[in-house]
Amino acid sequence: MQKSSIFSDISPAEWERILHCFQPITQKFEAGSYIMTFSEDLDRIGIMLSGKAHLTYIDADGKYTILEQLYTNDVFGEVFSLPLEEQEFTVQAITDCEIMFLSYDHLVKPCSKACAHHSQLINNLFHMTACKAQMLAMHIHILSQRTLRHKLMTYFEYEALQNRSRSYTLSLTLSALADYLCTDRSAMMREIRHLNEDGKLSSKGRSITLL
Repeated sequence: MQKSSIFSDISPAEWERILHCFQPITQKFEAGSYIMTFSEDLDRIGIMLSGKAHLTYIDADGKYTILEQLYTNDVFGEVFSLPLEEQEFTVQAITDCEIMFLSYDHLVKPCSKACAHHSQLINNLFHMTACKAQMLAMHIHILSQRTLRHKLMTYFEYEALQNRSRSYTLSLTLSALADYLCTDRSAMMREIRHLNEDGKLSSKGRSITLL
């Protein structure tokens, strides 16, 4: 499914009317800071205007897992949270970010004027939800591979498709990739070295070439 944006098919003039109607709040966050914590009651969604962030999960043992990478125009918040009580989900800025926050209730409840741009906004939100479901399904598919080697190769193949090239730079750091794959970084680096030795790929740091 082609990646959509909450701004898709909304003209600049319509977006100005949405801003007047919704009264959004725009905030800037420095790299490393926390943008949102999902353990609290949420009444808003966030739109990434610029920057990069990670949706992360920390379990009772303190284990840190990356669930999703967030880029410009991605959306996060209550509608995209997981139905697990007393678990900590956070959105953390990886680079400096600018975020626009919209009221969740205001977004999903059509206004009395039945504005066309409001309906388009809701349609975009549903489309983005479907895209996120596909990304989650891919993550599950990667994690379901029986060996670390297969997890790595499945992820590398997926990244090659996203980059439309067999040679590319990983979107995640190697430490973040280990968190994404729910594995130990040292074990992952050993397996990447074995993949290089076996002629499956050629890598240097985050630069990957599938052979």
